[in-house]
Amino acid sequence: MTIYNRKNGSINCFYKGKMINSVGTDEFYSIDYYKYAANRLLIEGMTEGYKMNDLKHQFLNSIKRFRYKGIKKEDATINNRETILCIFLILCKLKVIDEDGNTEGLLLCPRRKSKRAIGTRPHQS
Repeated sequence: MTIYNRKNGSINCFYKGKMINSVGTDEFYSIDYYKYAANRLLIEGMTEGYKMNDLKHQFLNSIKRFRYKGIKKEDATINNRETILCIFLILCKLKVIDEDGNTEGLLLCPRRKSKRAIGTRPHQS
């Protein structure tokens, strides 16, 4: 699985010991943006008349499908990866997946700064 970075790093999703998704973050697409999008997706599902248990099963089945078969992870578009992240965040919110679990959960990886960016200068001769 490829880790996708943007300006501020990445958000990685793990399920049953395997990384199933990676989405980059920047100043516009942060973890708060994706949590808001996940909440909107859940609210839309409930206003359409779906029951909470039906939504849980549908979302969990889509995560399992993505992990075991379905789309090749290398061929997943940014829209597919963002959708899987929103579904993953919904399942974390509904306590189906433990956000900080040992074998499943989210890993937020900020971008590492180089020494040059911190303020050291190269020696001039």
